[in-house]
Amino acid sequence: MKIVIVGGGAIGRLFGSFLGKGGHEVSLIDINQEVIGAIQGEGIGLMAQDEEDRDIVISVPVTALHNGSKIESCDLVLILVKSQATLAAARSVAHLVTDTCPALSIQTGLGNLELIQSVIPGNNILLGLTFMSGTALGGGRVRQGGIGTTFIGELNGEFTPRLEKIANLFADCGIVTQMVHRILGRLWCKVIIYSAMNPLSAILKVPNGFLTSMPESVTLMKTLLDEGKRVADACSIDLVCEDLYQLLHDTCQQSANNLSSMLQDILNERGTEIDAQNGAICRYAEAHGIPVPTHTTIVQLIRLLERWKPGIEQA
Repeated sequence: MKIVIVGGGAIGRLFGSFLGKGGHEVSLIDINQEVIGAIQGEGIGLMAQDEEDRDIVISVPVTALHNGSKIESCDLVLILVKSQATLAAARSVAHLVTDTCPALSIQTGLGNLELIQSVIPGNNILLGLTFMSGTALGGGRVRQGGIGTTFIGELNGEFTPRLEKIANLFADCGIVTQMVHRILGRLWCKVIIYSAMNPLSAILKVPNGFLTSMPESVTLMKTLLDEGKRVADACSIDLVCEDLYQLLHDTCQQSANNLSSMLQDILNERGTEIDAQNGAICRYAEAHGIPVPTHTTIVQLIRLLERWKPGIEQA
C-alpha cells in the first residue's frame, strides 16, 4: 500500500517506522531539511522504549520529501503535523485525496478538522487520535514511548469498508487500533487530558510520569480537567470516556519517561500547540460564558515560555 505521511515529528516518525516495517511504501513529508536529509540518508531510526544507547536503533527506509507536489497518487494520506501547520499540510496533499484515498487526521487539538475541510471535501476526511507516544531525537530518530491505542472513525460515525481497511492495516503493522463511532467525543477527551498534562510538564520541565508523583501537580491537573469538562458539557460534546481522571493517570504512567510534545517544543525553542489545546478550551468557554481561570493562566504561562529562552533574565 502507498502511504503518504505529512509530518516528520515524533508521531510521524513512529507511524512511518511501523508502517515501513510492515512492508508498505511510505513517503514522509516535512519542511525540516535536517530531518528530511537524515531520513533520506539513514531512514527513520526507531529506538526502543527502554534502550539507553542512542546508537542502537532499527533503521526503517522510507522516502523522505520536502513537499508532496511530485507524488501523483497514493492509497492513504496521514496528516500528523502540529496544529500550526495543518492548513499548509492539507493544501500540500489535497490533490491526492479522493473517496478511495482518504485523508486521516491524527492530531491532538481542536480546530484542525475545520482547517482541513476548507481545502478537502469532508466526506474524504477521517479523524483519529493516538495514545502512542515518542520522543523525537536528533536527525530522523525517535524513541518509542508508551504503546497506547489509536482510535479512528468516520465523521458520520459509520463503520465503512475504508475505515475497516485502515484499522486492519494499522493492526497488521503493530499499531494497536480501534474503530469507534463517536470519534469527535474521543478527540475532546484527549484534548482535555493533554491540556492538563502537556503544559504542566512543559512549565515544570519534567517527564510525564512525574506529574502523578506530587499531590500539588495532581490537584492542578484535576482542576484543569474539571474546567475542560464543563466547557465540553456546554458545547454538548458527548465525552465518551467515563473516567477522565483515571485516563489522565494512565496516560501519564504509560508515557512516564517521555517528555511531552509541548515540553519538547519549549526545549527546542519551537512554538507549541497551546492554542489548539488550552487556548481552544478558553475560546469555547468564552463563547458560552464559562470561567476557566486555570486554563487562562496556563495559556499565559506557556506563551511566556515560548518567548523567553531558557536561562536567567537580567534586570
